[in-house]
Amino acid sequence: DNRLAIEFARQMAKDFDIPEEAFTECGKINAAATDRGERLNHDYAGHLQKMGERHEIYDAQTMREITGIDYYQAGLFTPGTVVLQPAQYIRGIADGLRSEGVEIFENSPVIALEPIGGSWRAKTPGGQVTAPSVILAVNGHLNSFGHLPGRLMHIFTYASMSRAMTEDEIARIGGSPDWGVTPADPLGSTVRRISGIGGDRMVVRNRFTFDPSLEVSDHRIARVAQDHDRAFSERFPMLKDVEMEYRWGGRLCLSLNNVQHVRQLDEGLFSASVQNGLGTTKGTLAGLAAVDLATNRVSDTAERLKNAPLPRRLPPGPIAKIGATLRMRWGEWRADREL
Repeated sequence: DNRLAIEFARQMAKDFDIPEEAFTECGKINAAATDRGERLNHDYAGHLQKMGERHEIYDAQTMREITGIDYYQAGLFTPGTVVLQPAQYIRGIADGLRSEGVEIFENSPVIALEPIGGSWRAKTPGGQVTAPSVILAVNGHLNSFGHLPGRLMHIFTYASMSRAMTEDEIARIGGSPDWGVTPADPLGSTVRRISGIGGDRMVVRNRFTFDPSLEVSDHRIARVAQDHDRAFSERFPMLKDVEMEYRWGGRLCLSLNNVQHVRQLDEGLFSASVQNGLGTTKGTLAGLAAVDLATNRVSDTAERLKNAPLPRRLPPGPIAKIGATLRMRWGEWRADREL
């Protein structure tokens, strides 16, 4: 399934002439900063071996050559994956679709969706759109349309991006000008260095919070920013003068039983939601399957996803929040230097 989604994304990148900076087939590195992280990578490598997936173990020297720092003691490289510059990638797809006559309405939130005369009418603050078929590719906002109440976990994760570095700062860090590592422990820190139209910058992502309201405050982001600054300074002591220019939080939608929700909700209404933290891959896959369902096209992927169990019901609200928060804090504590 992941391969299908990646291939579709690859074809879009080709068809719409999306720059390589936005869609880079450079593989992915799971970085380990602790012995436990190495064990997790070893277990993952065994899983990849059974699947016949190519992979390579990197030692500390190789990680140093790539990142320019001594923080990581090992890595697991999987060449079959893709690294995106998300905004540039999405903008490239949007521009390509517009060139083929597709209308895209930005900053037009749907505030009501109702059936009318065999079609569906989506109302926005500035107008409305009526269509015979609608796909709700809205991830956790499926709850906002009244579907799957009490079954979706709304998680936020957070990131900070540095200002563009000077030539002196770039020389201090060394390593590759464009790399990214995901943590061997899922609750650790993702770190990425980007070099392109926005300058040479560093990105740090870590921390998770459970927020059923689908909103977080500026105060929360400022508080989490302290963890980003700590993770950055521990990894890049030579860049102590490099400040963070942007900070933000982003939503994830998870199900307790790790299933997506792709099926027909009503006549002419379909769901392509619940990405379980793998937005680009699972979101693309769900969208492809939902289109198959909406157009009565038979496909193995659509059949498999529509017949998956429903997301498992969550405990009552306060219990779910306490349980999820404790589980995440414990996991972050165990992550140690991976965080």
